[in-house]
Amino acid sequence: MLKKLVFFLVLILLNFGGFSQNCQISLKGIVLQKSNKESIPGAVVYLKGTKFYSQTTNQGNFSIQNICPGTYTIVCEISGFSKFEMGIDLKSNTSQTILLNEKIEELEEVTVHGHETEHTTQMSSHLTEQEKNERSGLNLGEMLKSVAGVQSLQTGSSISKPVIHGMHSSRVVILNQGVRQEGQQWGSEHAPEIDPFVSKNIQVIKGPAGLRYGGDAIGGIVMMEPDPLPDTVKLGGQIQTVYFTNGRQYVGSGYLEGTISGIKGLAWRVQGTLKNGGNINTANYYLANTGVREQNFSTEIGIKRKLWASNFYFSRFHSIIGIYAGSHIGNVGDLENAIEQTSPPAVFTPEEFTRDIDRPNQDVIHQMLKWKGQYKIGNNNYLRGNLAFQLNDRLELDVLRAGKNVNTLMFDLKTLSGELLYEETGMDSPWKGQFGLTFQNQSNLTSGPDIRTPTISNGLLPNYYLNSFGLFGIEKLIKPKYEIELGLRFDSKNFETHRVRVSNTRQFFQDFRNYYGISASIGGTYRWSKFFEQHLILAQAFRPPNASELFSNGIHHGAAAYEIGNPFLQGEQARNISLTSYYQDEKLEIELGLYTNFINNFIYLRPLIQQGIPIYFITVRGAFPGFQYEQINANFSGFDSKINVHFSPRWSLQQKIDIVNAKDTQNNQYLVNIPPYRYDISLKYTFPSDKQYVSLGLTRVDRQNRVEENSDYLTPPPGYQLVEINWGLNYKQFDFGVRVSNALNSAYRDYMNRFRYFTDDQGRNISFRLLYKIPNV
Repeated sequence: MLKKLVFFLVLILLNFGGFSQNCQISLKGIVLQKSNKESIPGAVVYLKGTKFYSQTTNQGNFSIQNICPGTYTIVCEISGFSKFEMGIDLKSNTSQTILLNEKIEELEEVTVHGHETEHTTQMSSHLTEQEKNERSGLNLGEMLKSVAGVQSLQTGSSISKPVIHGMHSSRVVILNQGVRQEGQQWGSEHAPEIDPFVSKNIQVIKGPAGLRYGGDAIGGIVMMEPDPLPDTVKLGGQIQTVYFTNGRQYVGSGYLEGTISGIKGLAWRVQGTLKNGGNINTANYYLANTGVREQNFSTEIGIKRKLWASNFYFSRFHSIIGIYAGSHIGNVGDLENAIEQTSPPAVFTPEEFTRDIDRPNQDVIHQMLKWKGQYKIGNNNYLRGNLAFQLNDRLELDVLRAGKNVNTLMFDLKTLSGELLYEETGMDSPWKGQFGLTFQNQSNLTSGPDIRTPTISNGLLPNYYLNSFGLFGIEKLIKPKYEIELGLRFDSKNFETHRVRVSNTRQFFQDFRNYYGISASIGGTYRWSKFFEQHLILAQAFRPPNASELFSNGIHHGAAAYEIGNPFLQGEQARNISLTSYYQDEKLEIELGLYTNFINNFIYLRPLIQQGIPIYFITVRGAFPGFQYEQINANFSGFDSKINVHFSPRWSLQQKIDIVNAKDTQNNQYLVNIPPYRYDISLKYTFPSDKQYVSLGLTRVDRQNRVEENSDYLTPPPGYQLVEINWGLNYKQFDFGVRVSNALNSAYRDYMNRFRYFTDDQGRNISFRLLYKIPNV
């Protein structure tokens, strides 16, 4: 299978011209202000869903050449004006006048939409509307699996987080509404506390080049944004429901939005989501205590004026997640048996379905209040800013021992963060710049009445304060044939920890840790033709260690592990080279990314296996496998590809490959917990009405053979194949769909699931979705 897929990929790459047409149509025109008919320089005009685009001259003119005949959607965007979008039928050379209404745009509107014409040299991909619809109701980690280069790290069946180029957690920055999501996301079982239904635009930037958002994003950035608030709609919205047969889980989500009469530029939106599911079943048995509950709410209000805009956003995310009961074992013998057995004991595989969530479980509440604003300065230059407060409360409840009903882990994390940005978007210079600063003040309370007076000496993490500061500058040169981007960032980060020497005494001590580093990047894009372009990035990134890596010392119940930190860790220094190639004509689309990432002082969580003998920690709460944070030099390299071949207007084939290799170059050994090779291929048929489609997909995941013997508590599981079926129908305001994952109900274990020690992965799951768009009034 692998040889065939590689041969197919190489064959396509060697035959770019075989699918292209002799297309000679030109689209020319001018972009004007609707109010006074003055020309607008610097506007981007493009054909939606293609690589065809142009930027208007100082006189407002644009020209797009070598277009194939067909029906397209022409789009025009520029900061300060409303987006223009119109269908156009191109049969011969065409001239078009575009009139734009002046307005103040939402922050980062073009960026978060992830348009393929965005001026960026970074490796980036975004979820299409169809991909988001097909994965409605799933968590963020599972949704992003359709993006090339992205896989997921799981803990059981309900907890998942994105993995980009083999890296996850604090090496992947998640931007929620333009703000860094701050929770206890460092652990494998700490999923992002985000409701994907809020975000209509989900984009992934791969690699350490997003310097505006932090040098620690060595793996990449996930950007999540809603659509901008409406300009003229008095009332509109959407209602969506999803039902999953596995776990009998139902999900409901919806939003309403509109403007307020009598107050120019004032708009609002309210949104909510409910989720309720019970025990998950594998191909052969139910898993005890694997239910999930979610209640999420968000609201936003904003006002726009000619020179300024201001916006407030609030969200509350609350989830209760059952942790598989068979992961918490009372003694070493039973734990070793549970790991070695092919099926869990009967006590953890009930015959009857239930929605009850017992201990162990996680109870997480994440709240965010955010303000953002902007002010127009001169010729389309802007001063932008945001300020956000996040409150993350997490309880991790252990199995009851000796009848004691105690909260075994508690985290109370408060984060105040902000950004001030000056952005040059005018046409006075070919260079466009961004200059800004960021700050973050954070406090984590694990025990005691306040940070400086803890009461527990043996908690997983101590009480601590974290202060960080960043200063960055980014310059871009944009030309018709090429683009150049230069970026530089300085980061400082300091910890102040407070512990008690003996539990419930007044013998306190504190410790300080300071980290400073420079991150930089240089990138270029060259357009060889209207169909083919390449992006090259050279980057250096700095990531200081996080609290978990430094200070962990105890049982991590959600992960069913005993974790040990290292307070002497140094900051990571990464040097990355990546090359991305894009090709697109009317029959063929190719995205191919090659990368290598050398990381000095790489921090990883190593299973405690001493000379082939596994180490277990015996506590009053049971027996747990041990893991310790260590630091080595590492190299991550690989490639990811995504290819769409349109054989005809009805038939298309999509193929995706994700290859990651990671080695400890210091000791010449493979690293543990690196995603195995993954291959996806799907065949799609679109019905003549263009309103209905059906697709059949196959996923192949290899066995992870690039791992050292006796380096983990369990050898990697065999590879597996999964079949997926999708059907979708769009009718007026309705969108219907059915998705069948693991259609053959295969029994398998995924290497990237921490609970592969104990149980199989999820069996067949059929989802039924219905979306209704409320007509605008």
